[in-house]
Amino acid sequence: MSTTAPEPSRRARRGAETRRRVEEAAARLFTTGGYTATSMQAIAAAARVHVQTIYLAYGTKAAVLAACAARLVAGDEDPETHPSERRWAREIQATEDPRGKIRLYVRHIADVAARIAPLVDVLRATAPSEPEAAAFLAHMESGRREGPLQLLGPLAGTDALRPGLSADDVADITFALASADTLRALVTVRGWKPERAEAWLTATLCRELLAP
Repeated sequence: MSTTAPEPSRRARRGAETRRRVEEAAARLFTTGGYTATSMQAIAAAARVHVQTIYLAYGTKAAVLAACAARLVAGDEDPETHPSERRWAREIQATEDPRGKIRLYVRHIADVAARIAPLVDVLRATAPSEPEAAAFLAHMESGRREGPLQLLGPLAGTDALRPGLSADDVADITFALASADTLRALVTVRGWKPERAEAWLTATLCRELLAP
């Protein structure tokens, strides 16, 4: 019996590899040269594909931006997988200890921050003159709040939280504190060790959210 993989599987692997090259190339170019200055042709050249391949796969530069951001956030996981189904989210969901949930969430934010912060900086600089960049930045911020709402919000209504806090309160407080900007201010600007910054942020969230 032949051990050759079926043709559709080979095509799927080639397609996934092409998308990876395109998205990684786009992330590099967007963060070094800016969103506006980066053309689809430049992305194609950096990814070693024909520009028409990118147009057929993504349609617009804004769609390429969304895909490369999703890949940066996903890290070594499949960017096509919904965030709630990724390993880090399932680990938080499976953890019963509220402090453990918060610690794992902070660890995830620190992990993602190192990859996504340069692209966010570019989007912030570009947003005033590029509606596409502004819209995507707003989408990312919305998603950043949705994460703690879904993963930590269910603590609302239990005796684990401070009395009176709602799921929205949990999401808002976590959104405000657990950000790439907070970690960068402590680690990059003030020179804290990453471990110290994570421990401080975890302790601060536990103090603000959890019952004494």
